[in-house]
Amino acid sequence: MKPKVLIYDVGGCEGCPTSILRELNRLMNIADIHSKHLGEVNIDDNYDIAVITGPLCINVPEKIEIVKKIRENSKILIAYGSCSSVGGITLFSRGGQDPKPEHRTFQPISAVVDVDYSIPGCPPAPTTLVSLINGLKTGKSPLLQIFAAIAKVRKLSGFDLMDEVVLSGLCVGCGACVLSCPTHALQMIEKRSDLIVEKCIRCGTCCSRCPVFTRILIYQQKPQVKLLGGETE
Repeated sequence: MKPKVLIYDVGGCEGCPTSILRELNRLMNIADIHSKHLGEVNIDDNYDIAVITGPLCINVPEKIEIVKKIRENSKILIAYGSCSSVGGITLFSRGGQDPKPEHRTFQPISAVVDVDYSIPGCPPAPTTLVSLINGLKTGKSPLLQIFAAIAKVRKLSGFDLMDEVVLSGLCVGCGACVLSCPTHALQMIEKRSDLIVEKCIRCGTCCSRCPVFTRILIYQQKPQVKLLGGETE
């Protein structure tokens, strides 16, 4: 049977929901999708997988309660997109702006609930979600450990990539981080990555694409992989 999947947006620029819509046909082939784009959704229902997009404004108690309710009713919770998974550009928010001046502080959803998998990206490649759901069904995907490890951190950015990989002398010069950066905040200088700090939006995409950083993160976090059957590995 197809797993029952909720896709729920808590706010933001709508880039991540739009990203998911690009793969909606493929997602519907492998899962029973429930989304506002397909009609009414009921967060009181039980789901095999819940996918939350957008940043969580902790100045809005109703949003926090919604996220907690979705966590309670879902076997597996996925944070999709940088705002939801690692804070992203919304970490720079200072509030005081129309139309919601009270919206001052934003956090990834892992600040208030346990998250099983986090997929950074601004927005992520939508095929990644398809691959992750297939991996949750089969238990066979290299993405499982990577995104389970990212779910245990609260922030990721080009600054972390520089500290952990480049300045530590571990950069192999593959250029994966440069190609993945949505704001062109990374460049290659003498076969090593270099960060243009003014352009970094703290989306963490470079970290999730770097083959060295992901191995370091998995080693540090030692994540447990949660599957649809309830097993872990």
